[in-house]
Amino acid sequence: MRRTELFRTAQFRLALAFTTALAACMLLTFGFVYWQTALVETGRIRYEIVDEVENAAKIETDDLLRDIDLRIAADLHRLSYAALFDPAGKLLAGNIAAIPDDLPIDGAAHRMPAAAIGGAAVGGVDRRVAGTRHVTLAARHRADGGTVIIGRDMTEVVVLRQTISRGLLLGIVPSVALSLIFGMLLSSRALRRVRTVQQSIGHIMGGNLLERLPTRGTADDLDKLALEVNRMLDQICHLLDEVKSVGDNIAHDLRTPLSVMRAKLERALAATGAADLETVASSTLADLDKAFAIITALLRISEIENSRRRSEFGAVDLRDLLAEVFDLYEPLAEAKSITFTARPAERLPVVTGDRDLLMEAVANLVDNAVKFTPAGGRVELSATLEAQVPVIRIVDSGPGIAAAERKSVLKRFYRSDKSRHVGGHGLGLSLVAAIARLHGFCLHIGDGMPGAIVELRCQPVDPADLPAD
Repeated sequence: MRRTELFRTAQFRLALAFTTALAACMLLTFGFVYWQTALVETGRIRYEIVDEVENAAKIETDDLLRDIDLRIAADLHRLSYAALFDPAGKLLAGNIAAIPDDLPIDGAAHRMPAAAIGGAAVGGVDRRVAGTRHVTLAARHRADGGTVIIGRDMTEVVVLRQTISRGLLLGIVPSVALSLIFGMLLSSRALRRVRTVQQSIGHIMGGNLLERLPTRGTADDLDKLALEVNRMLDQICHLLDEVKSVGDNIAHDLRTPLSVMRAKLERALAATGAADLETVASSTLADLDKAFAIITALLRISEIENSRRRSEFGAVDLRDLLAEVFDLYEPLAEAKSITFTARPAERLPVVTGDRDLLMEAVANLVDNAVKFTPAGGRVELSATLEAQVPVIRIVDSGPGIAAAERKSVLKRFYRSDKSRHVGGHGLGLSLVAAIARLHGFCLHIGDGMPGAIVELRCQPVDPADLPAD
């Protein structure tokens, strides 16, 4: 695995973006802590100094001298400054040699270089800090004309800032490094999966359509994508099988009439009488009509499956449609001594669809029922409303369709053993199934015990569209 390839993966880029965001957040957080700590600590010291110098200016001289001595003696780190000067500016007590020239005597806290008061270096302080030390001083006049100064070395605040800065560096560097390492590990794992998927895709493109993309069962994004692609491949294989099957069936079904026509023409060539030639020509034309009927049926199914007729959709009255089908097939059923009845419900809503196609679908179903029902049998055509779903139902007393074949009979050119003695090409139910799919209807085949029950379940209707009782 090339390193540059690893760095180009989406996972590594995501990890890099996450690391950058993490580092930015850490910098902002530490910077805020650094700023607030220095600000609060400096403010606290300045407030205490101002308060102390104000009190020192009010107390008696002897008490102040004693407080200054105690303050200096208790300061082991030599961070505190305190001094009392007489009206002439002479030092009476404290650790400040003279009043700094730049120090305003106003009771407020002022920041000044440590060198201005002759401050000594504080032990344990970084040399760079020691060279830039400063103090905060506040001075105020007393009632006797003297001057009192209270101060504090700010080195502690500087050391605190140094500690926070060091902690920031020590914390952010390993955090960023760990984030990048995890990003590289995740990228490496993802890249291995992508390579496996690429190999499978290569096999599929090479012609092995049974190859499927690998999954881990983790239901992650790659797994979901692989499952979707596998389902798509399953569907493509199914369609290819159907196309191959249809091609084989077409060749088989057209070969027979073509062979018959060829034999008839050969006999016609050998015949000498005009009457024989006319008979053969008529018979050959009938065979050609059968071949054209197969091709026309296939093209019609293809047209319907491609949904090219949705522009013809409109409101369809099921009662009128059933009445028309009944009128069409009643003579045929009567000729076969079959009892044919039509019972549309009184309260039926109109459905949306192509009336000609729905007429063709119902006629095909009735035609099959009449065709396969023996003399003396019965065929019932009805339409009902069940749970707001209009249902067209055809029931016959014929041989029925075995449960194992109910799905297969919807395929093109499929003919069960029971129907091979009856004329047809095995395309009628395929056409009905295509029309049902176009309309979003459900075609269901059941057992009539005896016979078959075929249902066309239409789209549910809105209760508001139901006709009044």
